[in-house]
Amino acid sequence: MCSPPHSNRELRILTNMTFWQSEYWRTRTDSMYPLDTEKNPPPPYPAWKEAWILFRRARDYDVVLTMGIRESMAYGFLSLLFRRPAKQVMTEVFIDNAQPRNPLWRMKTLLYGYIARRAHGIITNSSAEIASTAKRFGLPEDRLRFVPLNATIEPQETTEAAPLFILSAGRTLRDYDVILETARSLPHPFTVICGPADLRTPCLPDSITVLREIERDAYLRHVQDSAVVALPLLPAERSTGQVVMLEAMAMGKPVITTRAPGTADYIRDQENGFLIEYGDTKAWTRRCRELMDDPALRKRIGHNAREDVRRHYSPDTHAEAKLNAIRELCGR
Repeated sequence: MCSPPHSNRELRILTNMTFWQSEYWRTRTDSMYPLDTEKNPPPPYPAWKEAWILFRRARDYDVVLTMGIRESMAYGFLSLLFRRPAKQVMTEVFIDNAQPRNPLWRMKTLLYGYIARRAHGIITNSSAEIASTAKRFGLPEDRLRFVPLNATIEPQETTEAAPLFILSAGRTLRDYDVILETARSLPHPFTVICGPADLRTPCLPDSITVLREIERDAYLRHVQDSAVVALPLLPAERSTGQVVMLEAMAMGKPVITTRAPGTADYIRDQENGFLIEYGDTKAWTRRCRELMDDPALRKRIGHNAREDVRRHYSPDTHAEAKLNAIRELCGR
């Protein structure tokens, strides 16, 4: 059973998000999913089913906030097909790599752009995506807003397991060549948490332990036990890495990451983490060695990171910023 509509608010907002972490959000929006299950939200429907449910209920709302590229475009297409106002704000709409010589990609992009232009606007996960998404879909940049993500866990005191190790986690657009090169140059052990097809390189260095498809609780224990979290990223127009980055920061871990869409919005170089230019493997080795050899530096950087999460990246802070962005886009 879906959440009932609320009353006495500026905008009536329907969404396919299951953002149960923020009471502020839950009292100001209606999810198509029940949110009374708290930390055990129901499994999501397929994109087409989410879009159909949102479309059927949209008449009772001022705004439909769609999360995900397939879900957003399917809902927008239904609104277009039935000649109804979309009343739509999109989020988590990541653009793919351009394939200008592929006619199917060009047709898909034209359709996506037309659907996006019928919406109120798009909320991005990084400031850099405002320009790249606007260009891809043919939108003016004032139709987009950047809202920082929130940490999925509460800030907590840090611990370190012995022996000290460097952790790298995640799948999307990870630069594993940097991990391999750095591991070969340092005496410290590395743990890499990745997908089933990642890091199948023959003759991995003995210092690297690879874990695939582990449970979330086990992943969080590895973050908690690590000394340093390294997130090297491949170049791309879309943002990635923020979830792992913010979880590590919430645990007071110093994060080293590539300067890329998403990371530069959160990391202030040498204050609450380290930003390294893509391809600079010597800088990766230098920063990892520096942090592993200096407990005071790890503590200072990790403390600053945790306090940033406490002040700026809580669920309620994210909810308030997202609601303000929706009001701005709908008030254009």
